[in-house]
Amino acid sequence: MTKATVEQVKNRLNRGEDITIVDSRAPHVWDEANVKAAGAIRVPPDEAEKHIADVRRDSFVVTYCT
Repeated sequence: MTKATVEQVKNRLNRGEDITIVDSRAPHVWDEANVKAAGAIRVPPDEAEKHIADVRRDSFVVTYCT
C-alpha cells in the first residue's frame, strides 16, 4: 500500500490515468457529506470483504475515509 496526497491524485487524474476511488467513510458520515466523489465505489468499513470484488485491480486505487 502506498499513501498518496490529494495533489498526487489530482495530478494522476489530470494526466488521464485510470483511477478507481473507493469511499470508505462510515455511512452516517457519508450521508451528511456535502461533497462526494463522482463515480466512487461506496464500501463502508464494516463491509469491505463483501465489496472487494467491486474494486478494479487494473487501475490505481484510491481509498479515503474519515
